[in-house]
Amino acid sequence: MRRITVLESGDVKVVRVLSEREDDPIPEHTHEGDEIAYVVRGKARVHVDGRGDSEVAEGEAILIPRGTRHYGFLSEDCVLVAIYHP
Repeated sequence: MRRITVLESGDVKVVRVLSEREDDPIPEHTHEGDEIAYVVRGKARVHVDGRGDSEVAEGEAILIPRGTRHYGFLSEDCVLVAIYHP
């Protein structure tokens, strides 16, 4: 998985995430602010504590509240845009 920062301005950060293989892992982590993850291409399987697993397909997004542990897996061709904001 590769992460490329697209924008960083004040408290807002936008990151493009590109998978490099099938079931490319996103390690378990949290953020200080809310995260919106939008799938541009492919699909992602995201586990959010308290909500369980979600499949997020191309053109769909998921909101991950601040401080919530989450992790996931990306399909081989996945391009995801993550937006972080407190």
